[in-house]
Amino acid sequence: KIPIMSETDAFSVIYIKNNQTNALDRVGITPVIMDNANPDWSKAFTLDYMFEVFQEVTIKTYHFHDKKPVATDADLAAHTFLGQSVFLLASLMVANSQKMTPSLLGGKDKGSLEVRAEPRVNTRDLFCASFRGFKLANKDGFFGCSDPFLVISRLNEDGTYTVVWKSTKIDNTLNPVWSPVQIPMSSLCNGDVYRPLKVQIFDWDSNGKHDSMGELETSVHAMISSPDTRIPVIELDKKAKKKSYVNSGHFTASATSILSRPTFSDFITNGCEISLITAIDFTGSNGDPDMPNSLHFQYPADSGQMNPYQSTIQAVGKILGAYDTDQMYPVYGFGAKVRQPDGNMSAAQHCFPVYGGGLEVHGVEGIMQAYKDCVNNVYFSGPTLFGPLLSASTAIAAASNCSQANQKYTILLIITDGMINDMEATKAAIVAASSQPLSVIIVGVGAADFAGMEALDSDKELLKAGDKTAERDIVQFVAHSNLEFSVLAQKVLAEIPDQVLQYMEKRNITPNKK
Repeated sequence: KIPIMSETDAFSVIYIKNNQTNALDRVGITPVIMDNANPDWSKAFTLDYMFEVFQEVTIKTYHFHDKKPVATDADLAAHTFLGQSVFLLASLMVANSQKMTPSLLGGKDKGSLEVRAEPRVNTRDLFCASFRGFKLANKDGFFGCSDPFLVISRLNEDGTYTVVWKSTKIDNTLNPVWSPVQIPMSSLCNGDVYRPLKVQIFDWDSNGKHDSMGELETSVHAMISSPDTRIPVIELDKKAKKKSYVNSGHFTASATSILSRPTFSDFITNGCEISLITAIDFTGSNGDPDMPNSLHFQYPADSGQMNPYQSTIQAVGKILGAYDTDQMYPVYGFGAKVRQPDGNMSAAQHCFPVYGGGLEVHGVEGIMQAYKDCVNNVYFSGPTLFGPLLSASTAIAAASNCSQANQKYTILLIITDGMINDMEATKAAIVAASSQPLSVIIVGVGAADFAGMEALDSDKELLKAGDKTAERDIVQFVAHSNLEFSVLAQKVLAEIPDQVLQYMEKRNITPNKK
């Protein structure tokens, strides 16, 4: 809805904020709709939605003046600015029906936009099939027998092919039967079931000079719509030389199907909540908070500076805030002696509420304020123990009762300045937590050696504690290293979508429909 003026000819320009430079990067521009105060633009724009990144979208709307260009932002000054809307892409993704109606501000201060989002394609789907060859050409001579394997390539826009999948080899047979496979649709055909695929069959040789046994062309659609069809395998050189050539055997794809796997955005846009628990290190190695070299030093409010604890809370909280409906966050401290009601200090506490009024605070600003108040009311001590924090957070995640009807996932953010002193207990707690709807993010601040922390981030092999193995990888470690807010948040949250999906898939939980 545009403010009514004589013959409003409206167009809009879409931008996304560059978190590195704070500049607005243009995404695209709508067509001009003439003489309409309620334009309905049909052009769609594609944005890469990233859970771990703070993505601010700006839409500027103008009244078009005839014969004036709009190719660059400099050209826009020749047109009448009607207003702009600014919103987070995350807010649009979690909005009801993925629709928002932000007001147009800064121009005529009248009217609004209707903005809708829709995921373009589910790129996590799997193509499932069993492949088989029949009476293939033998390339190992009279006394030998070929060892066939498959190579599948997809067609590119320029007419070339890119290899996307290879099978294992089957020894000594011209009638190979390969084990059932699941190939990601994203790599196989980028979600396009009609995209041409080339299937090549080779005879494996130990020297790497594999002999071609022929090839064929097909597509996902063809293999699904006509399973078990015997497709001729063609050796192109033989076909070119012999008019009588027919084929070099056949190939079939049976038990074909597409296994639909929902995306992270499918869960988020259909009501899955992401909750945050924050844990702050108050051990003595952080330094005296009254000294500027302390990791907990509180800079003057008007300085614009933050210590690494504050910047981490702000960077991560700003992203996750959009996904938590009640905005209530548990905040723990560890490694400090806490002032008791009688004025005396307790023994070192390894999991205590930072906020004096209870465990939870409201919003990211509540976390920041509770942290600031706590710094002056505890005595920094030690040692650094994660076990109690993990146990408490696991209990909170378990109590959320994540289910098909009640989809909730919890993230524990631990900010620490050094290595932990209960590594084995921590490993055991993480293994136990891996069966709950919980992820653990550890951010290392300061100049300590965090090499040991990598042992908890089991990207290559699942974590073990004694004779027990973690159900899935739930830990991500990132060194603060004075990273910019956006970069820090991106590194910290990069693994969360996959960890959420792994948990949901293991529990056979699928996105609800609003």
